[in-house]
Amino acid sequence: MPQSALLCVSLLLSAIFFFTQAAHAEPKTEGHNQARTTPLKVVVPGSGKAAPHEPYFYYVNLLRLALEKTRASDGDFELGFHQHSGGIERDRTMLIAGVGIDAMWASVTRERAEKLRVVEVDLLKNLNNYRALLIHKDKQAQFSKVTSLAQLRRFKTGTGPYWTDGIIMKDNGFTLVYGANYGGLFKMLAKHRFDFFSRGLHEIESDLIAFASLGLMQEPRLLLKYDRPVRYCFFVNKDNHALADRIERGLRLAQADGSFDELFFSMPNFKYGYEMLRDPQRLILQITNKTNP
Repeated sequence: MPQSALLCVSLLLSAIFFFTQAAHAEPKTEGHNQARTTPLKVVVPGSGKAAPHEPYFYYVNLLRLALEKTRASDGDFELGFHQHSGGIERDRTMLIAGVGIDAMWASVTRERAEKLRVVEVDLLKNLNNYRALLIHKDKQAQFSKVTSLAQLRRFKTGTGPYWTDGIIMKDNGFTLVYGANYGGLFKMLAKHRFDFFSRGLHEIESDLIAFASLGLMQEPRLLLKYDRPVRYCFFVNKDNHALADRIERGLRLAQADGSFDELFFSMPNFKYGYEMLRDPQRLILQITNKTNP
């Protein structure tokens, strides 16, 4: 065969090979684009319903904000909700197993950081590092005499199972009384089953609103402060790097453009907590926190 003919055959075979490979590659490209256009489903605990002053409203909408900030780069998303009566421990178990929920929010502890992936942005801007005391109005005179941690230890405190605050209070020598559920703790306090309920500065105003009929009040003078900060963050499954990365990038973008602070300070109870920290009449008692990772 002449050399020119061999060259033509070689070029023809090369062209056939090129177009064959392109044809096989094309479905993969389409499949990748299809994956990007399919909304990311992110399921969180709860019903998705809350009054605008409730902390749950804030966490759900902050997560939504973070996902919205990354919509252009990462694609559409859809928030889903899974309601159950098992509390935060069941949330944690489901998230570790990768079944039922995709993200939750909680205090960062050593155990949670080992078993889950932490999104490294503090959702509460240090408010969770301080605790206000919810008491019954009948006990105000007794609490007004407290000037030290040793004196405060004479009072029993209420908490929930597996709560970070309860673990810290126990480590600091307090006598704990456990409640079976969140709402029941307020009723137990009203019935003098224990003497005070330690609440985050971001929580206590909404508590007073929700349980106004029980004769409870915020102790007006005392605050507790953890010696090591307790961050409050989003968590995802340990292996879900992509979701953790997307949420963190979205939160950073929201911090940079001011929309994070706008949502944060739209919460009346969060603003109330910040005002407490500026009150010079407050007596701050420091307690040891051994739960940090």
